[in-house]
Amino acid sequence: MSNPKVQVSQESDRSTQPKTFKEDSASTFSEDQIRPRAYQIYESRDRNGTHADEDWSQAKTELMESRGRQISIRAT
Repeated sequence: MSNPKVQVSQESDRSTQPKTFKEDSASTFSEDQIRPRAYQIYESRDRNGTHADEDWSQAKTELMESRGRQISIRAT
């Protein structure tokens, strides 16, 4: 039985390599951008401070959705 010879290329085929995850810049916001909207949401709850994480998450989601709409409007 013969052993088949396999050629190994020094160059890698980039099309078969997994692409690295790069976070979409539209989904990244600084705390300074999120904070004012989170505070508005907090105030709309009659300053009920028991939902700070939810307020922050909602503010971030709204900013991402807003940015997404702006990008899609520019693309058309």
